Amino acid sequence: MSVGRNELCPCGSGKKYKKCCGVVTPITELRSRHEQKLQKEYAGWVERLNHFVGANVTSETIQEARNRFAEEVDLTQESVARPEWAAHFFNWCVLDVKTGGSTLLENYIKQHGRRMEPDLRRAFAGLHLNVYEIVEVDRDVITVQQPISEEKHYLLRANTLDVVPGQLIVGRLLNLGLRDMLFSGSIILQPHVKESLLEWLHQHPEVEAAKADTSKRSYTTELYHFIVQFGEAASESEAPKQESLLRRTYAMPDRKQLLKVIESNPAFELKKRDGARETWVYATRKEEHLFPNLKDALLELYEVQAEVILQDDSLILEGFAPQLDEVAETLLLLAFENEEEIRVLTSTGSRLSKGTLFITSQPTLPPKVLQWAVQTYFAEKWLVTSHEQLDDLAPLLVAATENEALHEKLHKLMEQMEQDHKIGQGLARFIRMDMLRPRLSLSNDSLHVHNLLRRPLIEGLPESVYTVHPDRLADINRFVQEMTDGKSEATVKKYDEVMNNFRSFVRGAFGPSFTWEQLRREDLVYFLVHDIFTRTDATTKTLATNLMSVLTAFFKWLDKQGPYALYPVMQPLFVELKETLPESYRLRGVLEKEATQNLYSNPMAIKDITEESMLVQEITSSGCTAKRANGETIKLSIGAELGALLAADWLIHGVFGQGEDGTWRLYGTPEVYPPVIAQVLGAPTGVLV
Repeated sequence: MSVGRNELCPCGSGKKYKKCCGVVTPITELRSRHEQKLQKEYAGWVERLNHFVGANVTSETIQEARNRFAEEVDLTQESVARPEWAAHFFNWCVLDVKTGGSTLLENYIKQHGRRMEPDLRRAFAGLHLNVYEIVEVDRDVITVQQPISEEKHYLLRANTLDVVPGQLIVGRLLNLGLRDMLFSGSIILQPHVKESLLEWLHQHPEVEAAKADTSKRSYTTELYHFIVQFGEAASESEAPKQESLLRRTYAMPDRKQLLKVIESNPAFELKKRDGARETWVYATRKEEHLFPNLKDALLELYEVQAEVILQDDSLILEGFAPQLDEVAETLLLLAFENEEEIRVLTSTGSRLSKGTLFITSQPTLPPKVLQWAVQTYFAEKWLVTSHEQLDDLAPLLVAATENEALHEKLHKLMEQMEQDHKIGQGLARFIRMDMLRPRLSLSNDSLHVHNLLRRPLIEGLPESVYTVHPDRLADINRFVQEMTDGKSEATVKKYDEVMNNFRSFVRGAFGPSFTWEQLRREDLVYFLVHDIFTRTDATTKTLATNLMSVLTAFFKWLDKQGPYALYPVMQPLFVELKETLPESYRLRGVLEKEATQNLYSNPMAIKDITEESMLVQEITSSGCTAKRANGETIKLSIGAELGALLAADWLIHGVFGQGEDGTWRLYGTPEVYPPVIAQVLGAPTGVLV
């Protein structure tokens, strides 16, 4: 594989190869980097395409297309709406159906394609439904071949794709350079279908021409109709056939050497050690999640493929045959001495199924806190994962739009989730339901800082549908330039730090229709007491003072630019916060130290764990009394130093645990709100504003 010195560099820089990576980088390494780059960008562009479709196609049009798809494929309306056909319908509607001479994808590329990596743009444009025979299956790559042209492709293998040579894939390939990836929405066919399918392909030469000519892509529903009529299709999203769970026993001549191999391979993780017996999890896929409010504890979730048990002179593998073969190959094991079918894993007493997780934390969290962290992780993931009932958009994105129809769907989904949670069924039983409504800016009766926002704060998305109009950001830039022109380096640094943080907040907290007149005191409070902690490494008294000083100047400056009248609205809040905001930043650091000590050093068993806001009522010699959101008055244990700093009507939001003695303690990094902020949040304080 080579590239000409005067050709454009494959890295996408736009420079000639000899002027760019060709100087020192081998072409194979360069291709690999480029492939990884395209893979990273792929998901974001698919998400943007979904948004584009949602914004440009009415529900009536989608329903008409769904009716047509059902009729042409010979499916019922109910079947088309099911998960196994939803992706196929979406692909056909967006990639193949021409309206006014072009497809939705072509319209999307016309509007947004200039920002897309050229190779990725061409790959999207070339998406077409085709048939590929599986020739070879390796751990990371599947080799496939188009039966008519015999053109080979090398597919990056997804963890969920369990296939064998001889099977056929009906799907769309997205080219990443040397290799391809399988676009969502594919069907696996068994080898006995090949003869009939080849006959169909010979009768439809337009399939091969469709890659370069979108007008040829009218065969999609006909191919689906053939598969449905044949009756042997199995969607990749359907559950695999029940396999036998196996236990294989091997002789273990050198335990120390075997342990070295296991410990050096990141796919293995120690699960349990009981004397001389060790149980290891084999997991080629894992996810990691940091919890800043648990002193950056790391949660690791391993998708269990098999388990390895070292016991005396024996090595035992438990799992399904394909994964056991992988483990044996990885550990260079010889033939097993014995194989038997089992019902459950030895370590858990339960059956191994797809999606079974082994979860650890670093450092080790108390069991109740770990359970809370896992439920929080799944709730966070649910918020940003596309959902079928929300037109394949993520709940956070739906909540941030101004689309009433989507909002109604979100409300119905939340009600369904809450009902499932009550009866302990479905996904809702695994996630923290208490945090969803505040995070989605939906009506709720909790005392939560996210209730200050009118819509969820969106991070990292450049589309205008979710971000503030560029003119608002230009106002901030002009303000900083005017206020720092000719000033000292210290002054420039102060204005830059404050307004950079405020700019990032404004950009994600409001939509394109936002104007400065719409800025509320609640928005500013959210920024000062919560959002700022996510944007800066150190929240000091000096930072608090600088925030209020610079923002006061900004609101005065804005009022001179137009009839905003923001300064009279915000200034009373700054007066109230002049002494207490810097103090709340300092208190947060002191409380954080106590929470960390309780989390990792306190031997007290935890019988209940919660994350909520508690209102301080009275300081006592052994701590304080506080009122929970449900009205319950509790005893909160805090150090003597803190008792001297806190006062009635201050609000503490954090992770709290109740010990066996009934006393509550802090276990997570808290946020501390002065009385005026507690009052804005809706806490029943005695403060007057």
